[in-house]
Amino acid sequence: MGLRLSTPATATAEALPEIVGLLDRVFPQERPRAPDLEWQYLRNPAGPARYVNAYGDSGTLIAHYALVPTPPLADPPGDFVGTYFSLNTAVDPTAGVPGLMVATARALFRQLQQEGPTVVLGVANENSFQGFVRMLGFRSLGRLSLAAHLPGTWPALGTPRALAVSPAHLAWRTGRPGVPAYGDPVRGALTVRLHHRGLPLDAVLSTGLPGEMVSRVGLPRPAAWVPRLYAGFGPGIAGGLQVPDRVRPSPLEYIVRVLGDAALVEPVARHLATRRFEFLDFDVV
Repeated sequence: MGLRLSTPATATAEALPEIVGLLDRVFPQERPRAPDLEWQYLRNPAGPARYVNAYGDSGTLIAHYALVPTPPLADPPGDFVGTYFSLNTAVDPTAGVPGLMVATARALFRQLQQEGPTVVLGVANENSFQGFVRMLGFRSLGRLSLAAHLPGTWPALGTPRALAVSPAHLAWRTGRPGVPAYGDPVRGALTVRLHHRGLPLDAVLSTGLPGEMVSRVGLPRPAAWVPRLYAGFGPGIAGGLQVPDRVRPSPLEYIVRVLGDAALVEPVARHLATRRFEFLDFDVV
């Protein structure tokens, strides 16, 4: 099979249907994907998603790699033109072309390198972790913890956040289609409602946010009777009951790559090792 890579592109409404089709083929799910992708790729206040597609001989989309812009690093150890989160990697298993994940990602990274120093963050599952580290040059920062909290209790977070926050970002992050969100300005907390085996469960996006920002989002208060779940990375995260690996869908590894300036790789890694990264910053919930 032949292969054609698209030039690095910025997401548009017209481009989404074929991307949705590929993701549905590769990762079937009951929840409609198009509203989520429109929210992630187009409505992000930090900017639209950036991606590279791969096409086979027939012109069918067979691979896709996408990044979404994030808020900048808080107190960054250098100057960066952009900060991104590695969001979607999809390869049609029937394509029969090896190395599509690497080819699409490298094409996008080459473009970002030309634009200047850029930080790319990611959360890799067990299946993709080795490819990101060995083939794409990401550095592992460690595994995210996952803890369950009794109703009315919250994680103890003694570490400043890795990424900056803004009212626009919080409003967008709590606006995922069809997912109820809640806010507690006094605690600076945001949660979203999940269900596990039919029972309600609130994922804690963050706590300790500026109360006035949480208040401006205008969400109802979290229910005190619902158990809570928190995933995060960073020193000083405590409380709750750690969820053992055997009952987690997959371990989640926190990874980073710095593009455009090799001298910033170590300063960024050291900086992120002392900072908190959590549900607010990635796409699992």
